[in-house]
Formats: sequence, C-alpha cells, structure tokens
Amino acid sequence: MRMRNSKITYFFLFFISLLFAACDKGYQVRFTNFYIEPMDSVVIGNNKIVYKNVALETTTEYMKLTNGKYHITFTTKTKKKFYSSIYIPKSGSGNRTIQIDAIEQIGIFEE
Repeated sequence: MRMRNSKITYFFLFFISLLFAACDKGYQVRFTNFYIEPMDSVVIGNNKIVYKNVALETTTEYMKLTNGKYHITFTTKTKKKFYSSIYIPKSGSGNRTIQIDAIEQIGIFEE
C-alpha cells in the first residue's frame, strides 16, 4: 500500500511540474516610445493588448501575447497614426519589444 501511495505522489508531482513548465511558454510584448511626441494609444490585435498614454522615452510593462499575427496601431496625442504588425510563433518563448523612433521607424526586437 505504501508503494502505491508513493507512485501516486510522484506522478502528481511530475504532473504539476509539467503543468507549470507548459504555462511558461509564449511571448511577452512591451512598447518603447522614442517618437517625438507621446503616444495616446498603442493597440495590438483587436484590443488584445492596449497601452494608453505612453510618454516620451518610456517603456511599458510586458504583457503576454499568444501565437498568431497581430496588427498594431499607434496613435499619437495629435492623432497621427502609424501601422505595423507582429508575428508570434506557436512554439518558443521570450520577450519582444516594439519600438518607434523619431523618424517614424518601427522595430520589433527579440530579447
């Protein structure tokens, strides 16, 4: 009986560790504003992630993003709009930074 309880305990611990390892997969995304004016909003996907009131030379916190292709809309305080897209693969994990600079160049960097 003791051996059976031990096997169940080991199986349960293995299952829990596997569950936590699986939950850790995926990408996190943040936004950095190096444009010449503050951003009123940055919307990724169909309101999947929304950053509001991003000041100059500011980086937002990371937010989790599932796999797929997402369109990004950047809107400045003066209502000027920029567009881009980001692709998140099905496998892998990591952090990505979306950045806009003073010459309206948008870059996506993987860390």
